[in-house]
Amino acid sequence: MKSAFKPFTIQRAAWMVAAPLALAAQLAMAGGNVKFSADTVYPEGVAWSAPQNAFLVSSVRHGTVGKVTMDGKYTPFILDSKLVASVGLALDAQRNTLWVAIGDLGASEHSGPATQGKLAAVASYNATTGQRMAYHDLSGLYAGAHFANDLALDAKGNVYVTDSFAPVIYRIDTAGKATVFAQSDLFKGENFNLNGIVVHPDGYLLVNKHNSGELFRISLNNPTQIDLVKPPEALKGADGMVLRAPGRLTVVQNSGADRTLDLVSTDGWKSASIAREQKSVNTFPTTAATVGNDLYVMNSRLDSLLTPDAPKVSSFVLQKY
Repeated sequence: MKSAFKPFTIQRAAWMVAAPLALAAQLAMAGGNVKFSADTVYPEGVAWSAPQNAFLVSSVRHGTVGKVTMDGKYTPFILDSKLVASVGLALDAQRNTLWVAIGDLGASEHSGPATQGKLAAVASYNATTGQRMAYHDLSGLYAGAHFANDLALDAKGNVYVTDSFAPVIYRIDTAGKATVFAQSDLFKGENFNLNGIVVHPDGYLLVNKHNSGELFRISLNNPTQIDLVKPPEALKGADGMVLRAPGRLTVVQNSGADRTLDLVSTDGWKSASIAREQKSVNTFPTTAATVGNDLYVMNSRLDSLLTPDAPKVSSFVLQKY
């Protein structure tokens, strides 16, 4: 695929004016979905903030974090020069902290030679005020190309971060120390590799690999213990994941698959089967967030951003799953 930001590409994937709130909500949530507009924001990551009663959404294009209410109103929340491109989000409600993964595919208005394909960073913010609390540049922990993509939190507040261009998973502990947590040749490949990540309460990570569709189980006590989960098919294009229950994992797929599915496991994630799936209403779904018992999937439409000659868009959907 021809791209303005080679060699770091991913495969091509085949306000309202014054109106009553009830009407706005009806229009925004037609079919249970939340529709919103924000000028070429291209939101890859999403988290739900119960205190603000809003989704927090990232921006691959502008490097911002915005808020989207249930009636589809978008407002800026975090504007920070450190956010070259904001990618995955994780909200630590217990500590009122929002964690943001930062990378650069060359598609951001802030992209440059110093960061394009070279940046893996994470910043933390006060989830109420949006004030930055800490910034961690992880790029120096492993030589080569970098793109910090997704992150997950354990019960103690440690953060685990995937790098789609380097075969590593980082860890930022509660004291703020950043290290390479896991490293393996299993994580290597072409274009986008490690992507979605969740922490399982039984003491391991579940991490997917975007290009091959593999799913790994990685011990938290011994990160050299890396096992392949056996699903019924390769989940190529796997992106964000949400652990709905110990034996139920929701996986979002893009790059042509463009669907969300539930994997279930009865053997501690040695194997898994597909219990449910749903196609996306728009292209390139990336990840999802839970709101009570419901789950909403971000239809990011990143394929149009990452394809140089494609028309750019400003309308997006949080699709109810």
